[in-house]
Parts: sequence; C-alpha cells; structure tokens
Amino acid sequence: MHDYASMLALLRAAAVDLQRHARSSDKERIARMTTERTLRNRALAISHRLDGMDEPSRRQYLAEAVRRL
Repeated sequence: MHDYASMLALLRAAAVDLQRHARSSDKERIARMTTERTLRNRALAISHRLDGMDEPSRRQYLAEAVRRL
C-alpha cells in the first residue's frame, strides 16, 4: 500500500487551504466535507488505488485526487 500517512497529510493540508480561501458562506459546507473521518477514508482509498499504478500515472492521479477535495 502506498504511504497512507503522506496521503492523509496531503489531504489535511489541502483541506486547510480550502477552508482558508473559502468564502464565509461556504466554510460550513467545506467543514462538513473535510471531517477527519472523511479525510482518513479518502486517504485509505487513494493509497489502495495507487498500489497498482506506475509512477507517472500515480503522480497524475494523486494530484487530481487532492485537487478534487
């Protein structure tokens, strides 16, 4: 399995950045979308998905997954 801890750290950083740049009307919705449980489940799913990929595909998928947060 790809490094779960690094996936979780990337997702947490993206969530914080998303919260920081969000309009005040969107902050509550974003907070519900980025709970710790949600981020952990997403990190686990991403790390499982990355296991079967080659390196170039892995980088592209990871960048898309974090952006789609």
